[in-house]
Amino acid sequence: MLLSLYIKNFALIDDVEVTFAKGLNIITGETGAGKSMLIDALQVALGSRASTEFIRTGRDRATVQAIFDVSELDWMKQRMAELGVEWEEDGLLVLAREISHSGKNTCRLNGRPVSLSLYRRMGSGLVDMLGQHEQQILLDQDRHRQLLDKWGGPRLLAQAAKVHDIYSRWREASDSLQSLESNAREVARRLDMLSFQIEEISRAQLSEQEEDGLVAERRLLVNAEKISRLAGEVYDYLYGGERGITPAVETAGKALASLKELAEIDPQLAGLTEILEPVLYQVEDVAREIASYRDNLEYHPGRLDEIEHRLSLIKQLKYKYGTTVKEILAYKESAEAELHRLSHRTEEAEALQAKIKAAAEAWQQEAQALSQLRRQAARTLEERAAGELRYLEMGGVDFRVGFTEVPELSPRGKEEIEFLIAPNPGEPLRPLRKTASGGELSRIMLALKVLLAGVDEVPTLIFDEIDTGVGGKALQAIGEKLAQVGRQRQVICVTHGPQVACFADTHYLISKKVMAGHTRTTVERLDEQGRVEELARMLAGRQITDVVKNHARQMLKMSAAYKK
Repeated sequence: MLLSLYIKNFALIDDVEVTFAKGLNIITGETGAGKSMLIDALQVALGSRASTEFIRTGRDRATVQAIFDVSELDWMKQRMAELGVEWEEDGLLVLAREISHSGKNTCRLNGRPVSLSLYRRMGSGLVDMLGQHEQQILLDQDRHRQLLDKWGGPRLLAQAAKVHDIYSRWREASDSLQSLESNAREVARRLDMLSFQIEEISRAQLSEQEEDGLVAERRLLVNAEKISRLAGEVYDYLYGGERGITPAVETAGKALASLKELAEIDPQLAGLTEILEPVLYQVEDVAREIASYRDNLEYHPGRLDEIEHRLSLIKQLKYKYGTTVKEILAYKESAEAELHRLSHRTEEAEALQAKIKAAAEAWQQEAQALSQLRRQAARTLEERAAGELRYLEMGGVDFRVGFTEVPELSPRGKEEIEFLIAPNPGEPLRPLRKTASGGELSRIMLALKVLLAGVDEVPTLIFDEIDTGVGGKALQAIGEKLAQVGRQRQVICVTHGPQVACFADTHYLISKKVMAGHTRTTVERLDEQGRVEELARMLAGRQITDVVKNHARQMLKMSAAYKK
């Protein structure tokens, strides 16, 4: 539940902290005193839109902070675990928000900065607000279904979720099939292009090592004459001795013979002989190898043309399909896979049609089960709502849940739900959104809230002037019902009606005062005497007599007796 609300520099509120209690918390005060400012501040603290207009005139920033006790909310523990928010041992959740004229909003969760989206998710579900604007949800037909499903409890809600999931599968498969069929011409063009590309690459019969080999072979063919000339020169210098050249073998042989003779004279030179003699043999080997290389050289002008043509083809394919032969071959594999998939569109269409049929059959079965659960829930809701409306001085109103079957599959089930009423006996049932007055909407919504309080998990309910347009016995009945809801949930109610205010477990007075030239709103928690004074003001306005005060005391005694 909401433990406290701290507000600073918010609208007319300078610096106020309100501590709320269990049960029914009533907020009263003169018109324009700022009662609804508390509700506005709480909404901002929970993550609603924060306008710079909320900042008090002359101040740079406004601050709101709401502290909740969530120790008994298992769903909150689960949510915090899913969102990675640490659970505090004291079970408190502190939501603090700062608004500045710069437009920057600072959100803190238990003292730690968080994003606005996370902040809002944490605040969601802690408070259910019903005000003059929220009454309008009864004018939204889709909300009628949501209220009925919530009334039906976990089993009905689970069945509704199942129907929604099945519909989603059906919709996804239907959209995929439609896309498959609508793109037939484009797919045909794509098939032709893929077939051409695969054939072009396959016809080339590429290999990853081929290009390097071709480049090397082309280099040899282009330089064939130079290679032959240089090989001949090497042979002549080493062994041939043509063109007046003394071959190296002859020169080295003479040098070796002289060295051996020299070593006989000076044995210290024998080591040089051992070095030079193998060199002579190596020169002879090189000469024979180069001679063989020269004699086996072949030059085929036609082969060079073949290589140039092949390299040109590879270059063209690289321009189209990849920067390397490896990438070209990878593109071919990808194209073949896509061609296979597109070529088997008939099988894919048949699979989608089967999926659509299965989902539709499952939807029919589960939607029928959902419809039965809703009709059962509708009967109990009608019975219970009739009793609540009688208590709220609307005994002549006939309240019904209308079912209109829809012809097509829907994520919401087989029917549209709409609340119907006949305001007076003998009148036909008509849609609530077209028939009910403002006062009737308030009481019908309150009746539903009373019923849903037993099944809803929202710990705090806020009613902002829902008694507008209601008077007499109906106003007292609203007070009694709010007190009844307060036994199960924390209730915070802003009211102008003394018949409602007298049922408060805790009563707050909002006042507007001018101090040092500035208007300020203050919040005071009333004691017993303070409650008598405030109820008397609400009853009589300026002319407060002893008779009025006695009337206020009697109202407090009456409400206390009712609550006991």
